[in-house]
Amino acid sequence: MATAGQLTKDNFGYSVPVDSPLYQPFPLEYEDVAIMLYPYITSAEAAAKLLPSQLTLAPVPGDTTGTLAGAQVVFARYGFSNVGSYNEVAQVISAQYTGTMPPGTNPNVMFAVRLHVTNDMAMAAGREIGGFPKKLAHIDVNEGPIWLGALESPSGLRICTGEMQPFVKIFEQSQQPAGQQTLPLSYVSLRVIPDPTSTTPPYQPSLCQLIYTEWVLSAGTFWGGRGTLSFTGASTLHPYHTLPIKQQLPPISPSTPATPGTGLFRGKMTIGKVVVLENF
Repeated sequence: MATAGQLTKDNFGYSVPVDSPLYQPFPLEYEDVAIMLYPYITSAEAAAKLLPSQLTLAPVPGDTTGTLAGAQVVFARYGFSNVGSYNEVAQVISAQYTGTMPPGTNPNVMFAVRLHVTNDMAMAAGREIGGFPKKLAHIDVNEGPIWLGALESPSGLRICTGEMQPFVKIFEQSQQPAGQQTLPLSYVSLRVIPDPTSTTPPYQPSLCQLIYTEWVLSAGTFWGGRGTLSFTGASTLHPYHTLPIKQQLPPISPSTPATPGTGLFRGKMTIGKVVVLENF
């Protein structure tokens, strides 16, 4: 008599392998965080091609022609987290969600175009939970008088570089008024699970969702920084250059700390709020 398997959904682990999950549920907690932020102006035509139809490009101040869009690249070093220590590079587009937002969420978001990380746990959790389009790569984030971030994939093929000299303290989170001691960054990403039977275009995924997450920065310091973000254009497989840099924004200013600008954050981070905005 054949012996039946005993594994059922009610005793699955959170992720695969179900008997030894690669990662656990959110929240993700980070300490010893360093994030270099490079916001810039790009082409609205180029950005719209990469943006889901449920979102619109955020307006760029002073742009009366509608030909410009906001984008950003960040280089991050996470010294500790519950998905391990790793480095990350992300490219996002400033956007607004046009659907109904759940209570407590922000329609002004950054849409995640592409990300690279150095850790398989961070890659899998980001893709499978949050829909972040992460790949593995070689990423350096080197601290010094001049900070340097560099993305290579494969190792030796430079994709993009960011240099920065932090030179002016903007504020410390601990010195902010009560209730303003955290800074949430709102993201939307596209979570796609392929259908193994859909093998020719147009592909029909088994699951397609827009996912909203909030990355909360806390217990840290913001610095304005001088520096330059650059793309090599050397890769068609990791095409950061398809969102070209028309103008990099100047350093964050102490007089207008809420205005996006080139800068550095050092502190802690939590990713806790995760919301499915829609299935489509």
